[in-house]
Amino acid sequence: MNEAGNGKKAMVEQSGGRQLAREKRDRNEVLTEVCSVRLGETLYGIPITHILEIVGGARPERVPLAPEFVGGLVHYRGDVLTTVTVRRLLEMEEQEAAQDILVLEGAHGYFGLLVDAVGEVLTVSSKDYEANPSILEDRRRVILAGAYKLDGQLLVMLDPEHLDPIRLGTAA
Repeated sequence: MNEAGNGKKAMVEQSGGRQLAREKRDRNEVLTEVCSVRLGETLYGIPITHILEIVGGARPERVPLAPEFVGGLVHYRGDVLTTVTVRRLLEMEEQEAAQDILVLEGAHGYFGLLVDAVGEVLTVSSKDYEANPSILEDRRRVILAGAYKLDGQLLVMLDPEHLDPIRLGTAA
């Protein structure tokens, strides 16, 4: 075989190797379904596997002397549900309008997350995931779990394990 033939063969083998590497990477891709929520202008997400129910238009009753992160109490299926206001955790201004509640189950029972609005369920790919930046403050790093790059915006992930009011109370 001449030199030109060897060069073409090497390029084909190299191209085939890249294709195999791409296919292997695609097989390792993990898809996750997340519920998107809005807080102000920012899009956040929580894996749907953690969400039991969505309650719209809630107005929790304030609890005197409660920790800052407690949004209040609401009636939920015959029980009283403690809500966590993500806005206060992120040091955002409070919203006076009714909010949506994501009902989650933590290690110590059910609790709710107050968000401005619940969006749609999105499927995100592990290949679009970015870990928290190293400059993120410790108190935010605990409740945020990285971000996914979407078309034209970021989806910042909330870590439901660290949003449990009992866990937040012991961390304060």
